[in-house]
Amino acid sequence: MKKSKQLAILSICILCIIVGIAFYITPVSYFVMLPGEALDTSEYVKVQAEQPMEKGQFLLTTISLRRANVADYVLSYTSDEVKLLPESDILAKDESDEQYEQRQKENMMESQTHAIIAAFQQAKKPIEIKRLGVEVIGLVEESKSKLQKGDLIEEVDGQVIGKQEDLANLLEKKKAGETVQVRVIRSNKPINEQVTLVPLKGTNRIGLGIIPMDRVKVVTQPPVEIHADEIGGPSAGLMFSLELLDQLLPENLTRGYTIAGTGTIDMNGRVGQIGGIDFKVRAADEKGATIFFCPRDQSPKDQNEKIAKETVKQIGSNMRVVPVSSLDEAVKYLLKLPMNDTAVNDNTLTGLG
Repeated sequence: MKKSKQLAILSICILCIIVGIAFYITPVSYFVMLPGEALDTSEYVKVQAEQPMEKGQFLLTTISLRRANVADYVLSYTSDEVKLLPESDILAKDESDEQYEQRQKENMMESQTHAIIAAFQQAKKPIEIKRLGVEVIGLVEESKSKLQKGDLIEEVDGQVIGKQEDLANLLEKKKAGETVQVRVIRSNKPINEQVTLVPLKGTNRIGLGIIPMDRVKVVTQPPVEIHADEIGGPSAGLMFSLELLDQLLPENLTRGYTIAGTGTIDMNGRVGQIGGIDFKVRAADEKGATIFFCPRDQSPKDQNEKIAKETVKQIGSNMRVVPVSSLDEAVKYLLKLPMNDTAVNDNTLTGLG
């Protein structure tokens, strides 16, 4: 009798362990977003010039995103720091997890290039921008396209293609089913391909059946480097630009404060919306940031400014949310701040309304 009871208890324990393991490893058709980190941008951005020792720092903010399991699904109903997102919100149609990761890496590379261009133009420092063409970073109609991932498109029907806008303008009056001659660089060799145009899903336009990305070569004086290979996506663009400016200009842009933020940036310094801003606000607050730059809400669909301000109230933070629509706007705000000569983590801002 005693032995039977022990066996029963052992069986229940084993069953609980099996259920527990299954609970954590069974995937669901969602991704889970979790709080990330606030990271010192000076660890990733280097200008090859002598840098003065300054108080204050700029922080880029991140989120953690991975495949959800059953445990995440349950926790999402009990915690504000676990958010489930449907696959369709993360992956493009027929996109694999690996292709998504690659797309995020490509977006980060483009973000770094845009950040450098925007910062040097803002600082009025020497910069040479050479457009190389449009690279194929993925195929959306693989069975119909002769183009390959990694191809660099230089010409279409004899017209030079320097950027995606050139390609869109050229194809604007063409129809699905028509063919165009595309000159690409593939494995360092020029190749001509006849490509059939296809409709772009969700739009009334046609295209080459590719996921395109502009490729440019940038030469600056002084030289700069950005190394952030472990971070994906385009949302660190604004903070990279601010860090570059802080190292390029004689002014201390941080004014002695810890300043976090997020936002995409284009070559002209325009700041765009990003995802997971509520978690990024939390990460910035935990790191003791005084100010949080976020993209300004400019259209009915924009939510970054609204969510950032709501999150600050929800967590009871003293951090000031500053919405901006451009790099220039962020710089002008910083230069109006009073200098903070106390401590890097001082969350007190005086002298401003």
